[in-house]
Amino acid sequence: MAATQDYKPGDIPYEEQDDRRLFCKFHYKGVLILVIPILLGPILIGHPVLVCRFLYISLCFYLFYILNLMARGAVAFIYITFIPIAGIASSGQVGTAYYSDLIFLVFGSVFLGIMMDSSRLSERLAMCVIAIVGSSLKRLQIFLTGVVFIVAFLVHPVLAAAFWMKVSQAVITEYNNAGVVVMNSDEKPYEVGSKPYPTRPVIGIYLTCCYTGTIAACLSPFVNPNGAIVDAYWGFFSVIGMMMIMAVPAILGLVVMVLWIHILFLGLFGGSVKRDLAELDGNRAGFKQTIADRKEALGPWTVYPILVLLLIIITFILVATRKPRVFRGWDDVNLYMESGYSVAVIGIAIVFFALPANYFFCKYYVCRRPTKEGTAPSLLGWKAVNTNTPWADIFMLGAAVCCIYCAQACGFIALVAESTGSNEPKLGGAQFIVGTLFGTLLTNLSPGTTVARIALPTIARGGVSFSLPFATALHNQFLLPVSCPGNLIVAGWGNIRPFQFLLAGSVLAIFMFITIAGFTALLGSRAVPFF
Repeated sequence: MAATQDYKPGDIPYEEQDDRRLFCKFHYKGVLILVIPILLGPILIGHPVLVCRFLYISLCFYLFYILNLMARGAVAFIYITFIPIAGIASSGQVGTAYYSDLIFLVFGSVFLGIMMDSSRLSERLAMCVIAIVGSSLKRLQIFLTGVVFIVAFLVHPVLAAAFWMKVSQAVITEYNNAGVVVMNSDEKPYEVGSKPYPTRPVIGIYLTCCYTGTIAACLSPFVNPNGAIVDAYWGFFSVIGMMMIMAVPAILGLVVMVLWIHILFLGLFGGSVKRDLAELDGNRAGFKQTIADRKEALGPWTVYPILVLLLIIITFILVATRKPRVFRGWDDVNLYMESGYSVAVIGIAIVFFALPANYFFCKYYVCRRPTKEGTAPSLLGWKAVNTNTPWADIFMLGAAVCCIYCAQACGFIALVAESTGSNEPKLGGAQFIVGTLFGTLLTNLSPGTTVARIALPTIARGGVSFSLPFATALHNQFLLPVSCPGNLIVAGWGNIRPFQFLLAGSVLAIFMFITIAGFTALLGSRAVPFF
């Protein structure tokens, strides 16, 4: 029998073992795959028929995903198969919903991050970060909170998460090589040969990259979902009004996020994590020398990482100036055709594949033979993209976008809005609470931008006391990898599972729910004066 390390997907048989505990640990998933659809079956006899069918399919979908019962790439295609059979939408409509502008923004951001690794730009930036924070995980987490917030506020939270996730991975790799942090846990992956799971301190650092970006987007006038929410209100609700409501929840949420990650993942108040980190303190003595040797091995900056950094800066500028809301952007030139974020990000990504990574091509272009001949590879090759893109997670994001489309198509969103909404202009009461809960639910099942674009125009029928708390709740995106694209990129590259997002995001989600609802009730009438 082949050794475990020689296993490749598709090889049979799996590694033999007699440990019944491991058998029970993994076998329950096969049982639940059969039991969950059966237990939820009575939903199908309810009315309205299409709404009940949608709820049945969605509950099975998200339970399979959260409990990790099947490969994510397989779970992602449940909607494509069963929504047309259920009569909710055609296969063409479902397939189109899977590939929205948001998905291509994620693709472009992922390509950008992979190019950072290919050029070793992430390693060079990691050296700069280590020079600031040293070997302290706590200082690293606080530093990442600051820099991710700035990039997410000014540019976009997805690009911020992708960029700083690659830098943080490079920093953690250096820490691991120096022996001050253990990067991978000893837990055996469910699928033989798959990527190892990270340790808790590493998860805490990675989650900082996406959670900070989400909080920064609450305040930013430049990025979605604020822009999508404003568009859904036909100009009656400005980004300034949203910033006024979200200012205090965002600032306090940032503090709670840092504190909670310190407690849960970095051992602030003791526990096994603190003991494990304390055992590695003895390796800190030689850390500076190890990093100095790594800097020397990297050598001076070459054309390749410099060119990559320049293109990343250009990408950031193009995205930041697309439609900043506070001044006219390049997307405002053509009022009849919208150019989404994917236009800029994918456009520059094409340049990644087209532009050579060295200067050899210049001499060939002027008909001069270079003194040192060699190949001129592009900045980014498809082999690196194919190997390092979290395809299954991106498919899951497409499925999450499709979920909201199907909820709209079957009439579920309209049913909730019309049955619980009210035309009463006063902010408060049961409608206010239900609107906040419904917005929080949908934005954790699907990205807030998608919910704002698809669902918010229908939700507005329920009146201000229902739609406004729903809209402000769309910033509460912490519970699942598919809650927002930044979460998904971090989960895909970091191999963080959905239940770990639930654990990490629970306290933050509850806190943001209370504060967002409170300040919406307090300041909502000023933010939306016509109500």
